[in-house]
Amino acid sequence: MKHLITASLLTSVVLFGCSDGTTTEIDQQLLTEYRRAIPSIADLEAPMVEGSTRALGDPAIIPASSYPIVIGINSTVAVLIGLLEEIVKLPPTVYNSETLEFFWGPFPNGDGVGYVAVYIRDAGENDDFRYHFAFLRGIDNDVAKLTPVIWGGANPDENNEDHGVGVALFDFEANYQFEQTHNPDAADLQLERGRFATLFGAGPDEDNTANEMAFVVAAFRAFVPGNEPTAQPADLDYLYGHYANNAEGHTLDFVDWQSQFDVDDPADNVVEDVGVRMAFFDAGVGRAEADVANGSFGNDTAQLTECWDTSINQTYLKLEATGGPVLVEVGLEEDCGIFKDGLSTLGVPSLEDIDDELLTALSSLAANGIPAE
Repeated sequence: MKHLITASLLTSVVLFGCSDGTTTEIDQQLLTEYRRAIPSIADLEAPMVEGSTRALGDPAIIPASSYPIVIGINSTVAVLIGLLEEIVKLPPTVYNSETLEFFWGPFPNGDGVGYVAVYIRDAGENDDFRYHFAFLRGIDNDVAKLTPVIWGGANPDENNEDHGVGVALFDFEANYQFEQTHNPDAADLQLERGRFATLFGAGPDEDNTANEMAFVVAAFRAFVPGNEPTAQPADLDYLYGHYANNAEGHTLDFVDWQSQFDVDDPADNVVEDVGVRMAFFDAGVGRAEADVANGSFGNDTAQLTECWDTSINQTYLKLEATGGPVLVEVGLEEDCGIFKDGLSTLGVPSLEDIDDELLTALSSLAANGIPAE
């Protein structure tokens, strides 16, 4: 899959980053503070379950079916955050003391048309996010004509580089339109479309500061994968995160996603509302609760509950219709171990726990693109 930047572009950035225009007298402590505004890949990666041993048995259905979604999110995050990290590792081209901004570039795009640049700006203590950052593209080195295709803001924790909160938008549509306008070979490229907006945070547990919590709330809007250009644009809402009990060395990961897929009959081209909620302990044993409604299901709703062991082999499965009979049940719910009482009873976070105004704002960002600053 072709992305905004590849190894050859990173090579060209390294080559051009130390040109004669690079500022040499920089407050390194200040630069370090700014660089911490860029989220790490670990901040935004969705968790995946991995069996600790190999054993006979049927693999769990829901983790396997969710795996491609998780892989898609993680690969997108890795490439886009990776290119930001690589550029800001270089000495900045200039620092503007009036706008409180470090600027890298513009650098020639070694893997395509035009130029690329990055900025990190101090927006002040009164802004929702102290630091703003962006990855920009342009057809020439005129800074005024640069177009942001990644944008975000962050409040890093000054005492812990792994803690803080932030927001990021990956504007695939802006990148697509840039290529269509300026690249004569755009038709041969595999370019994602739509947008991906995310709010993320990590820090100590308020009730026990020795433990840590992290979360990511994300929204895809009108997303089309680059390798499936004829696919129907898809929306996806996602919550994932983890709780780490550092004293005991245990971690609880949780995932909750909602989207629309044709799960009943692919030939009828009718999509259903699908929700999947999962939790797993120490990247192994876990429980999933899924539901399907609307579309071909009409007024009916199907619910699927599944549990698995450390090898991600199924230990319990139950399929039922809301208001109707249990259609399939394999094993006993007691076989779910620590998850036998259900995710809600255990207090596992879900999308329903997220403030409606926050979800609306995130959805708007993903639907409408980068706000004017």
